[in-house]
Amino acid sequence: MGKFIKYAFIGWLLLSIVTAPLYWPYARMWWVFMPSVAAGNYETPSSEAEARRQDANFLSTLTKYDRAFSDSARQSFETRIAEIEAAADDLSAAEFYLSIAEAVAFADNGHTNVSIYPQHTEFRTIGARLYRFRDGVHIVSAAPDKVPYLGRRVIAIDGTPIEALISDLGRYRGGNEAWRELHSLYIIESPELFAASGHGKSPDVLELTLESKAGILETVRFEGISPENPNDMDWRSAWQSLVPTGATKGFKSWRHVFGHVDSEQLPRYLVKPSEPLSYALEGNGLYIRALPGFKAGDQSIQQAYKGMLAEYEVGSLDYLVVDFRLHDGGDYTKSMAFAKSAPQSVKPDGKVYIITGPNTFSAGIVTVAMLKYYSGERAMVIGEQMGDREQFWAERGSRFSLPNSGYSINYATGYHNWESGCKGDKYCYTMNVKHEVPAGSLATQAEISQTFDSYQRGEDVVLDWIATQH
Repeated sequence: MGKFIKYAFIGWLLLSIVTAPLYWPYARMWWVFMPSVAAGNYETPSSEAEARRQDANFLSTLTKYDRAFSDSARQSFETRIAEIEAAADDLSAAEFYLSIAEAVAFADNGHTNVSIYPQHTEFRTIGARLYRFRDGVHIVSAAPDKVPYLGRRVIAIDGTPIEALISDLGRYRGGNEAWRELHSLYIIESPELFAASGHGKSPDVLELTLESKAGILETVRFEGISPENPNDMDWRSAWQSLVPTGATKGFKSWRHVFGHVDSEQLPRYLVKPSEPLSYALEGNGLYIRALPGFKAGDQSIQQAYKGMLAEYEVGSLDYLVVDFRLHDGGDYTKSMAFAKSAPQSVKPDGKVYIITGPNTFSAGIVTVAMLKYYSGERAMVIGEQMGDREQFWAERGSRFSLPNSGYSINYATGYHNWESGCKGDKYCYTMNVKHEVPAGSLATQAEISQTFDSYQRGEDVVLDWIATQH
């Protein structure tokens, strides 16, 4: 028995040595990029101010885990934390939240941010949802008493021009300009947050200067209201304001530009956004809506992509359109096979159009890079600027939550460089070392975006432009 155990141990040891190169990268991935966040050890706070100081103190440990902070950004972060602690007695709940958001945003990284969830659950919002189009910010959804203002263009809020507000409020979000400006509307929709930012006149009401299609200006009061259905207020991505079921979350009595339910009258790329979508285009083309998240309805993302390409042989298409406007993240390894195989269905002298927008983020950007790389000279990125740069930090370990407010802070541990690659960098994410491609610039080669009118008519100006090329 002793000899058996001895030889079994030797066999196990030899096997471990032989197979170590196979599992070592994954062991390192877990060790380096998925840390366990140490819990804060604080006594029960005796006041709201003490609770906030404890939260700020715990937040100061963020830079132990997040690698996106430069030295100067870390100094700014620490200075802001000290200011929060000093002002804890005087801050309103909204001011405290925005102070936390501003501190974290110094990392200037799209994945390093405070959760936006409290912005539409903890703080009151006006009876309208806003979205920014090429011709400005418009009301796309409204409470019953504000339905007459659906579609109106927002010119100013509390007297300040909307574009100036969008630019300034970007300081509460890390990342590129497109990502910051996309999320600034969440703050604008909340009187409490808007006032806390230093712009609003009252934490209870906003005065919106609106313009009708006839060019008539009118200033309308929008009071802050709480959700009708708080349990329905789950995560709301910015693009969801474009569809009725997304823009009316928590407010079932509201009306959307397209009515109360999603319909076929929407621009086609917005119809049933959680389901796979592909269809033939005139001129021997194929449209595919890129799949975000981790599943595609009741099937895997890999299966869905495979099904959409099944009937197209190698070199059979004159052009392919892959739309990433709603792809705001997921697991990029689930889309790698598609990014490699899809271009094979296009003729050598054909075209692969890659549509991007400000909601294109994280795994969406990675898949854009892979598709562009494997398409070679046939690739053309069109649409709007993506929601992040080609270089960014992502990935994380256990949850980082402030002990009293419960605010969740997303941090980032792994480096990505989808322009030239990050192999050789100490913190290049493990999966990138294995799968990355030097895709070059992912900037749009043709800037095309919807106006409110084209959106309301159910048109898609990007696909219309592609049609003119064929």
